[in-house]
Amino acid sequence: MERRKVEAAERPCASVVQIVAAHKGVARNELLQPTRSRAAVAASRQIAMYLCHVLLGLNLTEVGHYFGRDRTTVSHACARIEDAREDPAFDTEIQGLEDRINAGLDAARNRGCGGRVDAGL
Repeated sequence: MERRKVEAAERPCASVVQIVAAHKGVARNELLQPTRSRAAVAASRQIAMYLCHVLLGLNLTEVGHYFGRDRTTVSHACARIEDAREDPAFDTEIQGLEDRINAGLDAARNRGCGGRVDAGL
């Protein structure tokens, strides 16, 4: 994968990870660890992968590269989140995260910040 394309994906992915970690009450660095984690961290990582893929339009390989995972792991995470969204409470939670991230992306574009999202929105 081109280094320039990877670098362009890292900034907005970092913001998504920061927002998800804060929302779920887990440490940001736990979401990026290369090892398996406790269930709460793994579920939060799956949410972050899903949001990077869906909201940022990154392909599975790009998301996997950022998280240090294979594209098939990202595919599995996205499928699990899509299935879980059938639960209205979970769907509302994910929609809230999507709205928060989209608002940050819009604000970053307007400021010309290259996709860096303010996690404090």
